[in-house]
Amino acid sequence: MVAVTRKSDSTRIGVSAAAVKEVVKVLAHHNPHLSKPALTATGKIVAAVSAATARLSIEQQKEIVAHDQELVKAVEVAMSSLAGMSKPERTKIALPDAVEESQGAGMGALLDIEEGRRRLSTLAVPTSIEDWAGPVAGPGEIEKIYRTKRSTLHDWQKRGAVIGLLKGERKHVFPLAQFVDGRPIRGMTEVTKIIRNPRAAWQWLIQRKPSIGGTPLEELKKGHLEKVLDAAERDFG
Repeated sequence: MVAVTRKSDSTRIGVSAAAVKEVVKVLAHHNPHLSKPALTATGKIVAAVSAATARLSIEQQKEIVAHDQELVKAVEVAMSSLAGMSKPERTKIALPDAVEESQGAGMGALLDIEEGRRRLSTLAVPTSIEDWAGPVAGPGEIEKIYRTKRSTLHDWQKRGAVIGLLKGERKHVFPLAQFVDGRPIRGMTEVTKIIRNPRAAWQWLIQRKPSIGGTPLEELKKGHLEKVLDAAERDFG
């Protein structure tokens, strides 16, 4: 594994000597014909590319891996181009995440607290749980719909087998999409152990993730537990 160290300038990547040494050792084992200078140079390049890749999101990394032939060509072109540059030219390369400094407009006139509240009230739009979480029901409604006793529902919630969302100060409601034939979807307990916050867990479950081909909730219903747990570990572990 390549260790990445970030310097004070966030646009630069530092690769430790120990990481380079590890890479060179692996390269030497699989490429015994390479000379020591070639191994050292190649090791530094591989370590740098690995460190840069580690800064990308999981989605970006998967996209790159899915087009490995284009990746090889792109690296070859980049290395050849860089090798042909003079030192002053290399120092002028602009990195994608470089920040452009600019002068802001500054703060506007200060408002008194009443005017501030008035303006906020015109912007704030009340949103119900159903607007983002989908259909929900309280314990009484769950009992009527699925004939599930409140004590059973409470036990499921306590174990993390179902997600309860706080509505108001004390009342909990339960998204109906997490039930199949009146029972919790298999795998919910494992997911809620990774994502401890109920709201965060439910939002994550119902949002589409291209890396797993759908929403985590849909994939759980298909029985793809390991795929969902791997995604949850990547995002929250």
